[in-house]
Amino acid sequence: MGKPAENGFIRLRGLRQNNLKGFDLDLPLGQLIVVTGLSGAGKSSLVFETLHAEGQRRYVETFSPYTRQFLELLDRPKLDGVSNIRPSIAIQQSNPVKTSRSTVGTMTELTDFFKVWFCHVAQLFDPATGKLVEDDNAHNIWQKTERDHQSKTLLVTFPVERPKLLSWEEILQPIKAQGYTRLLLHGVIRRVQFIDASQLDQSQIFIIQDRLKIISPNRHRFIDSVQTALHYGQGKVRIFETS
Repeated sequence: MGKPAENGFIRLRGLRQNNLKGFDLDLPLGQLIVVTGLSGAGKSSLVFETLHAEGQRRYVETFSPYTRQFLELLDRPKLDGVSNIRPSIAIQQSNPVKTSRSTVGTMTELTDFFKVWFCHVAQLFDPATGKLVEDDNAHNIWQKTERDHQSKTLLVTFPVERPKLLSWEEILQPIKAQGYTRLLLHGVIRRVQFIDASQLDQSQIFIIQDRLKIISPNRHRFIDSVQTALHYGQGKVRIFETS
């Protein structure tokens, strides 16, 4: 076999910790490694008192002298040399926390770091459609709309739902006062002033914020309309094609 790549292995040379007899060892990174052997063969000497101790020592050396005085360190292991060592975490067999809910993550406090990490790198998929759920804003809504509906005329709308304790007449009154004149009802554009609120039987309607063609000169107008629709739609906006 050829010589292993330096950056792909932890290289230990001349291990002499306790009953280890001065041998060399290369440990591949990114793989699960199991150390087995008879009692007294040197498993703990290799894993805890050499590999973990040296990884811990080098990691702690990155802290300031003031911080290091509060940290409990293992003794420096006996070996000729080590390269490409990584910071390490050692989990002992004994369980100091007497609860069935204790895990490696809670005992090492890695769970707290994972919570922060996951919220930045995790992706959410719609369980019904399998599509990626994204945190949209007016600018990336424009990018997606321009990509998928170039040169088409669209309606920018926001949904309004009727609470059980209110009538449509009570809801449409402040909408008219805001200056909105059109809504989308059963796929048809209707004038708000001609709507008989007592005849509305659905739980949701779509108020038309703007009607425009998706071309570059209309970019700023589209973004302004979407921002307003998101505000009045409580974070929701619906875009419809129209002839």
